[in-house]
Amino acid sequence: MNTTDQPEDAPVYAFCYHEIHDVTVNDVYCITPDLFLQHLWTMRDAINGTLQSLVITFDDGHDSNLQFAAPLLESAGLRGHFFLPSTWIGHRNGFMSWEDVRDLASRGHGIGSHSATHAFLTSCSATGMYEELAGSRQTLEDRLGMPVTTISMPGGRWNEEVLRACALAGYETVYTSEPGYFRPAITMDTLHMPAVVGRFAIQRRTSLRAINGYASGDWGTVRRIHSMYQARNSVKRLLGDQAYQKLWSHLFRATPN
Repeated sequence: MNTTDQPEDAPVYAFCYHEIHDVTVNDVYCITPDLFLQHLWTMRDAINGTLQSLVITFDDGHDSNLQFAAPLLESAGLRGHFFLPSTWIGHRNGFMSWEDVRDLASRGHGIGSHSATHAFLTSCSATGMYEELAGSRQTLEDRLGMPVTTISMPGGRWNEEVLRACALAGYETVYTSEPGYFRPAITMDTLHMPAVVGRFAIQRRTSLRAINGYASGDWGTVRRIHSMYQARNSVKRLLGDQAYQKLWSHLFRATPN
């Protein structure tokens, strides 16, 4: 995972969500519809720029994205961007079907890849990485009949090799889990490298104050959130992916993101 000593001034303020439920679920990434709506209006009021600079994303394709997230986004005059592991669509209980995804797209929401199987791309072979990246993009485009040029990194894992593979697979923007990070698209040796956009991963304990500060671009808030991210990332590097995943699953949820 790439990190920076200091987060950059990003031209977008990107947030990452996962699930929304109206009942209590033992998952730190799951929030209630009422809380999500509070988040949305807090962002709208705080945003430092136009609404186009506010990017609200969802990873994994849980069916609550269609049931709760989309209607609430629309009620606030917003649209989301949904990142989906292509092999999960229509094949995993509790996750969206292809009809659901087409419904989201028809309502103006963005659709992107979250790899084919939610594999940590930094652990894939070159062949495996190509299948995860190019294969998922091709499947999404074929089934939805629309271009798919964005991807979010499963588990937040990425490096320069992964980024180059994303470029070769035709992605134009890569979303990560590093809050405040931004790297513009560039051309290297005739290869068009995608832009890299970091996101603030929202948990149910995330305060409205933190969301307000991040959306407004308050440097102190962004720096604190980024420092917390770096601390978690240091533990991840120390333990390794497998041990970190087991620890996180035991403490917080089934699969860390």
